[in-house]
Amino acid sequence: MQVDKVDPGNVIIDRSFRDAIYENLLEELAKTKQFKQLYRSGDRNAKDVPRLLILKTTVQAYAPGSETRRAVTTVSGATKLNVRIQLLTPEGHQVLEHVVAGNVRFIGSNLRATHNLAHSVAATLKRSTLPETAGVVPEQEPGKVSAFQMAANR
Repeated sequence: MQVDKVDPGNVIIDRSFRDAIYENLLEELAKTKQFKQLYRSGDRNAKDVPRLLILKTTVQAYAPGSETRRAVTTVSGATKLNVRIQLLTPEGHQVLEHVVAGNVRFIGSNLRATHNLAHSVAATLKRSTLPETAGVVPEQEPGKVSAFQMAANR
């Protein structure tokens, strides 16, 4: 899977937030071990990969919130993010589209919302039925090791 840079869409959002979403996406997707390989946007090695999927993320809504207000009261100051994710083939065929939200309501920095969002995206992809030809690591019975895992451990 290739993870493209986050598109701000029509939303005014700091570059630091977009970068944090992107980096957290890479980290959370790697944790799922669902995909054989993750590529960053622009990685030349990705162009020759068979069955490549491309993850596009577009910000649809962003409310910056306030850490101070969250610390003082539990009813205001939430940081909220809402994004549309799309999985596409290199030819542009859409495999999946979903809207995912991330926020931090109580304790945590504003950037914590980017981690929560990335975690939700990874969970959404893990729950989704993706085509077998998409380079997805198949589910297996507990205790069994796949050939992919054995090769990765060498």
